[in-house]
Amino acid sequence: MAKGFTIDRVGHVGIQVTDMDRSLAWYRDILGLTLTGRWPMGANGEMAFMRFTDSHHDLVLFTHPTPVTDENRHSGYNALQHIALEVSTRDEWLKALNDLRRKDVEIVQGPLIHGPEGGSGPGSFEGGSGSRSFYFLDPDGNRLEIYTDMMKVPEGEQFPRQEYADVFLK
Repeated sequence: MAKGFTIDRVGHVGIQVTDMDRSLAWYRDILGLTLTGRWPMGANGEMAFMRFTDSHHDLVLFTHPTPVTDENRHSGYNALQHIALEVSTRDEWLKALNDLRRKDVEIVQGPLIHGPEGGSGPGSFEGGSGSRSFYFLDPDGNRLEIYTDMMKVPEGEQFPRQEYADVFLK
């Protein structure tokens, strides 16, 4: 079946981690990523966005949902949370959504807008990049995201910027 839309690149990767502080330090100190922000997620979890350059995020760290104990510490916690595929425009994003629906691919989350502009529904979270997004699964259950319109965070600038930081307060 012909492809009805064009993916530009793998946009970011989300991974589960067992120790957020340790992982943030490792990705910062070893790979040179910059922390965009860190926010609570769910009842006991948290997430952190990290970037290489001026994209809001290239890597998303999520606390693993299972508590770590001495017995399960080495049980394979290095889990992929999702793979995000970027399309260049909103038009291309809508074509992707339509094409996947036409092919009977179940959209498991979305469409939505990440961040305060997306409202308070599922998938909208503090610190989001403002990207339009939807999620679906591959045949093995791997979670895939198609998104567009991720904001930029220029080198040396904070996120959120001072002039709109209050928008991110609850």
